[in-house]
Amino acid sequence: MFNRYTKLVPANSPVAIAIALGCVAAAIAARMVLEPLVGSSVPFITLFPVILVATVIGGIVPGLIATIVGLIATWYVVIGTPFEFELLSIGEITEFALFLVSAILMVLVASAMRGALERLETAQERLYAALQASHTGTWRWDIQRDLIEWDPAMLSVFGLDAAQVPRNLTDVLNLVHPDDRDYVSRVTDMAIKNRATAEHEFRTILPDGTEHWIYDRSRIFSDPEGRPAYMIGASLDITDRKHAEERQLLLLHELNHRVKNTLATVQSLAQQTLRRSVNPGAFQTNFIARLMALSATHDILTRKLWEGASIDEILGAELQPYGGIDQNRIRAAGEAVQLKPQQALSLGMVFHELATNAAKYGSLSTPRGSVRVSWTVTQPEPGENRLTIRWLEQGGPVVRKPEHRGFGTRLIERSIAHELGGQVQMDFVPSGLDCLLQIPLTNP
Repeated sequence: MFNRYTKLVPANSPVAIAIALGCVAAAIAARMVLEPLVGSSVPFITLFPVILVATVIGGIVPGLIATIVGLIATWYVVIGTPFEFELLSIGEITEFALFLVSAILMVLVASAMRGALERLETAQERLYAALQASHTGTWRWDIQRDLIEWDPAMLSVFGLDAAQVPRNLTDVLNLVHPDDRDYVSRVTDMAIKNRATAEHEFRTILPDGTEHWIYDRSRIFSDPEGRPAYMIGASLDITDRKHAEERQLLLLHELNHRVKNTLATVQSLAQQTLRRSVNPGAFQTNFIARLMALSATHDILTRKLWEGASIDEILGAELQPYGGIDQNRIRAAGEAVQLKPQQALSLGMVFHELATNAAKYGSLSTPRGSVRVSWTVTQPEPGENRLTIRWLEQGGPVVRKPEHRGFGTRLIERSIAHELGGQVQMDFVPSGLDCLLQIPLTNP
């Protein structure tokens, strides 16, 4: 009952000493009022509760001061005898000694009790802080009386205030998601029936409307007759863990989908490269180059947890074998554009085919040739964003339109038109290839 005062009054402080002296004055006044009732046979009777209160509230020093000052004041005010031992009777000396010993023992015991209260308060505050930090709360259910007791940390787990604390099992079940109430009831009944530890997960809807997941673990305790007496448990908010599990499952499905698509892409690359290769050596060179191009895009997406990649990252990775993007032969400029995984994979293969063709037959096949890549995002219609990429080669050999469409050209057209829903325009002007790619960014 004194813990609220021990927090407000520092131990052995001037305030505590002042309170002790005030208590002594009140005790002397009370003793004088009670004089007609108790007589002078028990002069120190009102000091014992005062010393106890002064010690518990103020500590050992105020308790000792209350003992000494109270003794002196009582002797002179109540007893009225000069404080000289040669004038005291054996009975008075005995009464004086008994009071002094009893008061000192009381001070020591009360001081220890105050210290225990302070340590208990500190441990309780640390426990509550740890529970709140871990989104965990503890509870106790009196089964026979159907009474629920929650610690303060449970309020934060369920997003409630002190006025909304549940009083019984029905109140608790009302906090459970309607779809999970029967399950929680069955688990609870089974734990009571089997005297077993109950462990389950359920959903709850917080007052702000958000849905949270709760992990609950409890244990049954029986009375001396063996009947279920009460259940003690802890509830942990595992919403973040559930979201992480859902995200992990989604990523596994996505990874499975990507692996299948990648294997299909590799199979198609192998078949088409083999069909267009004049000998095994050419097949090996072209196929490995395309695999490395696909791998470069995969590496970027893996670093970004397959959430996407920027267009300049993809372009830089595919042009790295030819010196990368610099300010001389290969230049690239455009606004920041974040590509989705499928867009990044398809554009990576397109950039690889364009760069390979430029290195074999186009502007990158001569020292004076150059490549300029630029891109912009336009909005032809409200809510629709379109990425326009221009690949322009200059300074290379005179370009003529090929008589037959090679695998690289078909791969570019298939990647842009069929996989990304875009358009490809390739102009083979004498000064160099002018390739225009248009891709809707709303597509996956």
